[in-house]
Amino acid sequence: MNKTFFLLCILLVATTLIKAQSKFQEYFIDSTDHAIDVSGFLNAGYGFLPVPIVITEPAVGFGGGLAGIYFHGNQKERVVEEGENNFENSKNLPPVLTAVAGMYTENGTWVTMLAHQGSYLNDRLRYTGALGYMNINLTFYGAGLISEDKYAFNMKGFLTFQEFLFRPVAKLPFFTGLNYVYFNNNITFDTQIPEVEPLQDETNLGGMNIVAMWDTRNNTFTPFKGIMTATEFGIFAKALGGDNDYWNFSHRTYFYQPIVKEKLFSGYRVKFDSKWGDNVPFYELPFVSLRGIPALRYQEHNALTLETEWRWQVFKRWSAVGFVGAGFVAPKINAFDFGDPKVAGGGGFRYLIASDYGLHAGIDVAKGPEIWAWYLTIGSNWFR
Repeated sequence: MNKTFFLLCILLVATTLIKAQSKFQEYFIDSTDHAIDVSGFLNAGYGFLPVPIVITEPAVGFGGGLAGIYFHGNQKERVVEEGENNFENSKNLPPVLTAVAGMYTENGTWVTMLAHQGSYLNDRLRYTGALGYMNINLTFYGAGLISEDKYAFNMKGFLTFQEFLFRPVAKLPFFTGLNYVYFNNNITFDTQIPEVEPLQDETNLGGMNIVAMWDTRNNTFTPFKGIMTATEFGIFAKALGGDNDYWNFSHRTYFYQPIVKEKLFSGYRVKFDSKWGDNVPFYELPFVSLRGIPALRYQEHNALTLETEWRWQVFKRWSAVGFVGAGFVAPKINAFDFGDPKVAGGGGFRYLIASDYGLHAGIDVAKGPEIWAWYLTIGSNWFR
């Protein structure tokens, strides 16, 4: 009896291990090249994928967190019709996903968030939405408003972002729509003087933008061909839930071009942001956004960022990346000093982690005017 029971236990354990191994092979191993690949799990569409978050942004320090990402079903093939006005975008629709996340960094910053991104009606409609609460510790460097010095501050509150884009003509990759942002923000400045209480204020932000976007990227995660260009123009106002009235203009263009077929790929980024009015909050001022430069380090009412990134496919799923960029800030559009760029650049590597989604992941190391920094990169560094 005991021997029979023991053999049954061994059989049960062996069966469980075989099933587990089978599931692991199905979800995390690509049957074509037997490499690690999470496409099978993402396509399973029955649960949240736990994704560790590694934060390396110099402005908030090192940190981490966890995100649960749910991919809503398998990728669906795009319906492509022949015609001179047609475009080559992707064999797949942009993924529909929902994510919940929480993160914490060494300087006490923490964020919780619920987000959803979706492409519907054969990509005629795109939606991006997020709800979150954040407690962020940052440094303000004056931005030409006060003396150039370091001022530590905390901002916390509820944030929501909602964007709806519609493609009027099915055969054209042109989208237009609106986005809305609201932030109930409590600001606290550390006076760094023991006898003086921290300076506190509450500033609500409420803004709406008209959006126009042209998107022929072959992939929304790690593109290597096509162009995405988007322009936003809008207003932040009391009527929209904010405390201040000011204007916003933003333009970004990301252009991707293969240089050597299946080997060398290039990317180019141009980003310009402008905010003007009588009461633009200091933390809303545009800033230079480059790897190697902390967020908010170089701020003004106008900011221009230029960057190029090149990727060399070294071996199978592995590739090497190099990048360099320059940023400029100015109080007015006609006051840019192009003789004084803020330059940052570096390199890294990528691994094709999800072939069905064209998703690459890796690590970058960058050097800016003042610091070295490293970044865990999943997908493209160029988003908004």
